[in-house]
Amino acid sequence: MKTIVRDPVCGELLAWEKAATVLSYHGVLHYFCSVSCSKRFRHAPIQFTLSSQVLSGVP
Repeated sequence: MKTIVRDPVCGELLAWEKAATVLSYHGVLHYFCSVSCSKRFRHAPIQFTLSSQVLSGVP
């Protein structure tokens, strides 16, 4: 079963295994489609952490 996550910066949906980068913020893993999105997150994490990332399981 694949877990689909949402990049908190751009909103892109992706399988967690395909994430370009993964960052931990306050003990929660955040998955990013690109290095550019992860850099934006690092500069203003609170701006991007207001919603949940894990959306669904895909068989």
